[in-house]
Amino acid sequence: MADEGQNLAGRVAQLESEVARLASLLEGQQATVQARPAAAPWPSPAAPRPRPAPAKAILPALNPVLLVAAAGAAIFLAGAVFFLRLAIQMGWVGHELRFLLGLLVGLALGGYGGRQFFRQAPGLGTCLLGAGLGTLLFTLYAGAFRYHFYGPALGFLGAGLITLVAGGLAAKARSGAALCVALVAGLAAPGLFSQGGHHELALALYLAMLLGAALAVPYGTGTGARWTTARWLALVGIWLWLGAAAEQLPRPDSAWFLALVLLHLALAGLWIWLPGQGEAKPSTPTLLWMGVTLATTGLLWRCWQNLGLMPEAFAAPVLAVAALNLALVLPLRARCGSRQADLGLLVLAGAHLALAVPVALDWAWVGPLWGLYAAGLAWAAGSARAQTRWEAGEVQALTLLATAMAALATLRWLVANFDGGPPLPFVNPAFAAGALTALAWALLARREGLLGRCAFVALEVVGNVVLARELGRVVRYAGGSGRAGNITHTLVLAASGALQWLYGLRPVPGARGLTLAGYGLLGVASLKLIVWDLDQSSTALRALVFLAVGAIFLGAAVLGQRLRPEQGGGR
Repeated sequence: MADEGQNLAGRVAQLESEVARLASLLEGQQATVQARPAAAPWPSPAAPRPRPAPAKAILPALNPVLLVAAAGAAIFLAGAVFFLRLAIQMGWVGHELRFLLGLLVGLALGGYGGRQFFRQAPGLGTCLLGAGLGTLLFTLYAGAFRYHFYGPALGFLGAGLITLVAGGLAAKARSGAALCVALVAGLAAPGLFSQGGHHELALALYLAMLLGAALAVPYGTGTGARWTTARWLALVGIWLWLGAAAEQLPRPDSAWFLALVLLHLALAGLWIWLPGQGEAKPSTPTLLWMGVTLATTGLLWRCWQNLGLMPEAFAAPVLAVAALNLALVLPLRARCGSRQADLGLLVLAGAHLALAVPVALDWAWVGPLWGLYAAGLAWAAGSARAQTRWEAGEVQALTLLATAMAALATLRWLVANFDGGPPLPFVNPAFAAGALTALAWALLARREGLLGRCAFVALEVVGNVVLARELGRVVRYAGGSGRAGNITHTLVLAASGALQWLYGLRPVPGARGLTLAGYGLLGVASLKLIVWDLDQSSTALRALVFLAVGAIFLGAAVLGQRLRPEQGGGR
């Protein structure tokens, strides 16, 4: 037992010495690691650069199948026309067989195109449906006017029937494209089967039925707010037909035609705004409503003239149209869920008020009123652009309307100038119209881009001519001759050009435009002086005028030289 205890004690002592040796080795390794310099950290991989977003295509990607189908449909229609013409010339088949083949091919194409709508191929279906309807219309036209199988009235009835079938297909497929094809067929039918004569009332009634049938598609399916093409096609086509009918309207039919125009206005309002539907607000409603409202006013005036009523009394229906637009503000605000339509409705109401006043009072003051209205529109467009509650499309539409109104006011101002006007300077409709029109162009010239540059040019022309004419009128009113008035025009243009050229030398916004305008006015003044003003004038008058214009040029040059050191050089 004593020996075993001694052996165990020896083993323990050996283990303790081994542990101590290992501990000393471990301490030495730690000291070595601490003595080494810290290694540089491993560089982290660079973050991958984000790939640039692919450039957005200017034109949407075209479906190659749809493109080929559209080209094939057009080529097929042309081939069908040429084949039928060749068959007629060669006498291969009789009239009856040609007519029957046309009907069968048209029905086959239209039927197969209709099937494609339900096979998830609406583009191909639209092309085939268009080819089928075109073939059917051509066949019905040939049967009425070439083969004389039936009268044009029966052919027109057949065209209306195939239009109705195509509209039903559009409703079942919920397809705006199919509705467009049906509308094209329906709008083409009156021109194809026209027999001449006065059928304006029948045409207006047919167009009302066509628009009513087209309305049944979006209202029956609960879709259509984004069918922009279909709405534009229907309204533009129908109102063009109504305008053409109004030009040949017999006087006895004027009252009924006026009532049908009001019916069309109501149907157009339903088609534009699509009230009573739970879908999204319609696209481009304000522009469409503006066009329809203005067209309605024009057709009402045509009917008013045919009825022989007092022109001054036409202010009453004009005021009624203005009141209608004001009454629609709140309902359409609820329909759109925003103030999207407010601006356009107020613009239309103001436009009709601006028209009603000269109609009721004196047409000579229509120029100033149009100029005032154009200036108000330009101010409203600039104010709306600075606010966030107006949509960009509405602001753009308002700007375009302001530009069109300013152009119309400019034309009216030119007519007023040619009419002569009263001799009193600054107190006449021509000056008021020109000054307000120039104000409208000045407000529009504050925009950037092409529109702003065009407005600036119009401002230069209208503003300088207005000022020159009125100062020339002052000279004539004071007893001067007509030649003195023309020379005054030249001096005013030269002075305006010199002032703008000088102002353009300063570091101000639009300095380059002012400089160019100054050069242009100085050039026009010089040319007018040499070619027009001093023709057959005395030597004394020529000397006086040349001295005056030359003094303006020299004075501008001296002042410009003084401004050059401040700008680091001249322009």
